[in-house]
Amino acid sequence: MWRFVLALLCVIFISSIGIGLLFDAVVAESDSPSEHHQQQALIEHSKLIISAVENGIPTNQISTWLSSLSAESQLHYTLQALRDYPLPNSLMAKVTAERVIILESNEGLSAYSLLDSETALLVTQHTTSKQFINPWLLTGGFYFIVLSLIFAFLAPFILRLYRLRNIALAFASGHLNARLPVGSLWYLKDIEQTFNHMATRLAQLMNDMRLLSGGLSHELRTPLARVRMGLDTLCDSNDPTLREDYEIRINQNLDHMEALINALLNFSRLQHTLDTTNKTAVNLSALIKEQIIKFEDPRCVLVNEPTHIAVLGNEQYLSLLLSNLLNNALKHCNNHVQVELTHQQNNCTLRISDDGKGISHEDSCKIFQPFVRLTGQTPASQRGFGIGLALVERITHWLDGTIHVRRCEQLGGACFVLTLPLPLKGSSNQK
Repeated sequence: MWRFVLALLCVIFISSIGIGLLFDAVVAESDSPSEHHQQQALIEHSKLIISAVENGIPTNQISTWLSSLSAESQLHYTLQALRDYPLPNSLMAKVTAERVIILESNEGLSAYSLLDSETALLVTQHTTSKQFINPWLLTGGFYFIVLSLIFAFLAPFILRLYRLRNIALAFASGHLNARLPVGSLWYLKDIEQTFNHMATRLAQLMNDMRLLSGGLSHELRTPLARVRMGLDTLCDSNDPTLREDYEIRINQNLDHMEALINALLNFSRLQHTLDTTNKTAVNLSALIKEQIIKFEDPRCVLVNEPTHIAVLGNEQYLSLLLSNLLNNALKHCNNHVQVELTHQQNNCTLRISDDGKGISHEDSCKIFQPFVRLTGQTPASQRGFGIGLALVERITHWLDGTIHVRRCEQLGGACFVLTLPLPLKGSSNQK
């Protein structure tokens, strides 16, 4: 939002200064040349008369000539006795040096020159009513142009607000895939991207709610039916051995439901806890070796001994991510699970491969959704609630990484590829 405010202030500031300078230049251009031309004309007429006097024309003829000139032109020619039109000594010295000087009075511009030691010549251009531009017109034009520029600047913003309103209405009507097109204007792109990010988060939360509610009803249906059947049997049977057996089964199903509810609560709380967790530097290499040791399964092999590779994250959530990936691989493998960690210039890549049945391309996009179980799996692989890989996907997104699954060419099963960015130098703690 600060980009929009900054751009608006820049438009107002630059347009005000630029248009003001433009108006000043226009007014100055319209006034200056006319006054300069008047001064030049007065000087030329004065020099012409001085030249005539110097050529020997009598003074009485000069007077008659000037009278006829005054009647025929817009200039007024006057011969004054020097004693009647005295000037300060500084101006007299300037007249002697330049022969003609320009004086300005209420009557207009006058060219002052000396015909002889006793007579001064005044050639006056009387002031006429100039066609000044109305100041109110200038003010109105200034603000009109400024407001026009501001409106032109705000027009894309108003258009995007209208689009935003339509997208918000569509989103409220249940069209959760509605998004605002991101334009190319730098001061609006941030707002559009922020709205789309919010819409994506809301759509994700709504999808999680649907998955959780659907998964919960599906997962609880079977243990609830077993508990009901066990209770009915307990009510109808007097055999102590049979009653004890069904009591154990009822407790096992209740434990299963409790574990399911806890798993659902952990999954629903995960996003909130991730958003409020600080990221610190975590030694990923050591964490991988630690998780492999915890499983104590000879089928799981670390291909290479990685050097110290640190990523920005949280040790608890990285351990949860690695534990779920290793547990998933061990459930679906036959005899081998291969773990490999490599690093490039800006990121590191973790590959966990198995020799199981693998995952088809059609199912590779589904497995990261909660409560998804693929068909054709072994009974051992059907254990769990189907939210382990969903937790992996959420934590990976929080770590600014990517994860996908493909076929392992070497072992023939699935290969989960996790890519995480390496921290920049000097960045060890961030939100």
